[in-house]
Amino acid sequence: MFYAVAEIAIFMIGATIVGFLLGRMTKRSTPRLVPGDESAAELESAQAAVRELEMERANLKGQLADAKERVRQLAAEPTASEASEASEELEEKIRSLEEIVEQAEAQADRLRATIADRDTRISQLTSGEEVPETEPAAPVGYSSSAGTLADMRIVFEDDEA
Repeated sequence: MFYAVAEIAIFMIGATIVGFLLGRMTKRSTPRLVPGDESAAELESAQAAVRELEMERANLKGQLADAKERVRQLAAEPTASEASEASEELEEKIRSLEEIVEQAEAQADRLRATIADRDTRISQLTSGEEVPETEPAAPVGYSSSAGTLADMRIVFEDDEA
């Protein structure tokens, strides 16, 4: 019994040592930044851009989750046909709620597209490809400033410059 345990232990220790040595020999070294080197400045600016895009992505994901929750809440409200058939006031409310749901779904789609675009830009920046500076195709509809929850709920009109 002791022989079997000793044999297993010896082979495990040997495999650990071999793995450690292989890891040390094949380890990638981190690039050393030279203060006067232009590529170092470009790398630092690209890393700053990646961090900024990741923050924007996290912000947009939060907005998307908020929009999904609002869509779910709006969809869960009872319809007027269940409550009362003849009330014009309730029918008008239903139409307005349906418009709000459609707007929220459209906004969620825009947020998904923006997140996908930002993910693409982040992957291009991290892979070292040159990323052309482009303006967003459409306004997201929320304030992109870092702030409180109240700041994120400010809705901008499409006519504003």
